[in-house]
Amino acid sequence: MSASEEEKKPTAGPVDPEAADAAEEAADAAAEKEKENASRRRNSGCFAALCYCMLIIGISIVLSAVAVFAVNDVFALVKADVTTTVRVAETDGIDEISRRLADEGIIRYPRLFKLYARLTENTDNLAAGEYSLSSSMDYRSILREMREVVSSKKTVTVTIPEGMEQKEIFRLLETSGVCEEWRLRAFARYYDFGYSFLEGAAYTETRLEGYLFPDTYIFYENDDPQRVLTRMLYNYRVKWDVDMRARLENINMSMRDVVIIASMIEKEAKFDDERTMISSVIHNRLQNSAYPHLQIDATVLYAIGEHKEELTQEDLDFDSPYNTYVCVGLPAGPICNPGRAAIYAALYPDETDYYYYVARGDGYHLFASTYSEHQENIRRVEEEKQAQQEQ
Repeated sequence: MSASEEEKKPTAGPVDPEAADAAEEAADAAAEKEKENASRRRNSGCFAALCYCMLIIGISIVLSAVAVFAVNDVFALVKADVTTTVRVAETDGIDEISRRLADEGIIRYPRLFKLYARLTENTDNLAAGEYSLSSSMDYRSILREMREVVSSKKTVTVTIPEGMEQKEIFRLLETSGVCEEWRLRAFARYYDFGYSFLEGAAYTETRLEGYLFPDTYIFYENDDPQRVLTRMLYNYRVKWDVDMRARLENINMSMRDVVIIASMIEKEAKFDDERTMISSVIHNRLQNSAYPHLQIDATVLYAIGEHKEELTQEDLDFDSPYNTYVCVGLPAGPICNPGRAAIYAALYPDETDYYYYVARGDGYHLFASTYSEHQENIRRVEEEKQAQQEQ
């Protein structure tokens, strides 16, 4: 190396303290920032893991809820009470049938029903016709019902008049070829129909008395007793509209008490314009402790199980929870199956001060506020009867 080149070689100078401190601070800041970034990455990873876990839990809850609803629909565990007639045409396939069942409220999930039908190989053997179906039926029962060749089953039209007793209805259904009386009695007494208005009702022979709604029905010959009774009970339920249910709260009475009153009105009133008058007498007596006994003749006839024109003192003294000459207040239950007019009269009695009435020969009644007036009315009725006999 030459002397001149050696002169050009740079030499290390003295170190600047401020520059060294600045460099150290920069290094520390970079290290701190790296720590913060690492912490953020760790926190971000934990949060992502937490979100993932919450997502899995949420999906599991949703799937569990869907499974519960699906199982409930398939097996009809807890569903609203719906009974209706579903029509199936010759051209209807499983898609149309599933949608129609959902539209009628028999099932909730048409796709699930269609899947069930395909898995059980029931998509091609469903017969056309009219089917009486209920939401209380599970998928298997619905498909089994629709496999029956309904075209070969004859229908029967039965009219049940207002005021008919349960035993009379069952007798009519048997003579009409709908169902055997003993089977109807058995289902009426023991079967759990799932209606709230039957809750607490004793499992007796007359358990459904008052709730078999009078109407004209179309049944099949040799029909299923559960389906027959369910149709009449469902008809009863739908006849109670929102206003009628609200009225129960206004008068502070239960539905059963109102139906009991309506059944007595149905038996006592022969003309529509007297229903609310007779209802007022019953309500007035129930609200006045001075009249502990309703003394309704129709309840005596129901208690003794016999229909006669004249009641004897022995009949009036007959010991029964249905005899309102003996029991205090309302009888043990309805004494017939009343129609809507009688139920309405029980809910909306006239405002009167009447506590008595007596039947005249033409079916109308004379009403009285006091016992002496009642005795006078009885005398007038006896005179009218005697005058008619002398003619």
